This record gives sequence, structure tokens and C-alpha cells, in this order.
Amino acid sequence: MPQRLLELGGPADAALIHIAPANSFPPQTYGPMLRSLTDRYRAICFPPRALWGDQTPPRELREWHDLADDLLDAFDTWKMGEIILVGHSFGGIASMLATIKDPERFRALVMLDPVILSRESLDWLKTATEDNALDQTPLVRGALRRRRVFESREQAFHRFRNRPHFADWSDEALRLYVDHGLRERSNKAGYELAWPVEWEVYYYSTVYGRIWEDLPKLEGLLPVLIIRGGASDTFDQSGQEAVQRLVPSVTISVIERRGHLFPQSAPDETGGLIRSWLRAVLS
Repeated sequence: MPQRLLELGGPADAALIHIAPANSFPPQTYGPMLRSLTDRYRAICFPPRALWGDQTPPRELREWHDLADDLLDAFDTWKMGEIILVGHSFGGIASMLATIKDPERFRALVMLDPVILSRESLDWLKTATEDNALDQTPLVRGALRRRRVFESREQAFHRFRNRPHFADWSDEALRLYVDHGLRERSNKAGYELAWPVEWEVYYYSTVYGRIWEDLPKLEGLLPVLIIRGGASDTFDQSGQEAVQRLVPSVTISVIERRGHLFPQSAPDETGGLIRSWLRAVLS
């Protein structure tokens, strides 16, 4: 099916920013972050297959190249170019892979706490895959335990409000998560997760394993900014140092005392960093 284009703000004739969300997070939760940018840019999203509504995860495990290919297909269909890619978590890796495949289409790449795990962690995941033991990994176990159905959006909001996961989110950000992360159930009362747990598990089970081989391909390709959370273990200090050795031209910034979800918990600081960097490298 043709991919849905989601508008996230900004003038219709402005330069394009595409946001690729983190696994299980609605693109609309990046709205507060994008407010720092949409006076100058048009922010859009082509949601991943998990949000298409008519897709089920493939039976065989495939890599995140599929996400990149879907993005490139969408840009082709909508005849879009000169795009600034902004991706969070696995969305950052999908954006990176799209950049490497078709660099002429893009102006800049911004990765927000991308999934750049240590070689040891990637080896451990590879072994878990070979042993059919991925359901024992923490992220997959957590996804499988996730509550899927709620009586109302208010019930969901109050439940999430008391969860450590959302402790540093504003009420506005959490409302966006609830409003767009839940959908009415078909022929049943209540609400269910709009991003099905099956897709969340699939994406956690297909973490990209060749990241350290691909990162050097970014050197000199186009301007690249990576922002990491100072309290995040997804892309940590040792990972930062390794990336800077492999890709000397990359700019890396840190939002201190914030975890993996800093685009939602610190939207003004995140958006301001992106805005200032874009002004410096594209002016």
C-alpha cells in the first residue's frame, strides 16, 4: 500500500525534515521537540510498517535495512529530495542506512541516541539469535509483558504517569503518547496499542549487527550530528569515543542527566541543539 505521509508542522514550502521514531513510539511524541524547528522547516514522517495497520511482522528475522528501503521508496513515491533526516534510536540507524544507500537525496543526518551497541553486546545478541533465545533478552521480555488493552485513554494516562519510564516526561508529551499510541479496538470496547507488541518484539529481535562496519561510510558523506543522553546505555561514552575515531567529521553532543528518551523528556534542549547545528552546517 502507498505509505501514509504524516505532517508534523511547518510551512508547506519549507525545507524538509523527516523524523524516524524509536521502536513503539508514535511520531507525534516528537512534536514538542520539533517546535524549535518548524518555523523554518516542514517536519514530516513516513511511519514504519508497525503503524501501517495492515502489516504483520515477517516470519523470518530480517535486518533494519527494510526500514531504510521503505523510507527510500516513500521519498521516491512522493518525489522528495534535499531532506534532513532525524532519527531516534532504531530510527536513527534506519536513517543512517538510507543515507548510505542514497546520499545524494539528503542534506544532513541527525541521530538521537542511536542503537550503537558495543561489539560485545552485538556478539551476545547474535548468540541469542542462533540459540533461539531472543525471548530471554531484557527488551523482548519487557515488550512481551507490556499491557496491550485499556478501558480508556484516561486510565492509560494515569497508569503511564506513575511509571518510571515516563517520570521525566511532561504531561503534554505523555498526552501525545496516549492520544496517538492507542487506538480504538475493532468491534470491542476499550483501546489497544497502535504499535502492536508483535512488531515491537520483531524490531528488538533484529537489532542491526553490522553497525561498526557501516559507520565509517559516513565519513565525508554529508554533515552528521549524533546526540546522546548522558544517562543512556544505548549509546554510551565508550561508544561515543569509538565513533569519533571511526568518523572524525561527526559532531557529537550530550544532553546530561537524560536517558534514552530525551527527545520527549528534554524537547526544547534537543530541538535547540538540532536547530543551532543545522544553522551552522547548512547556512
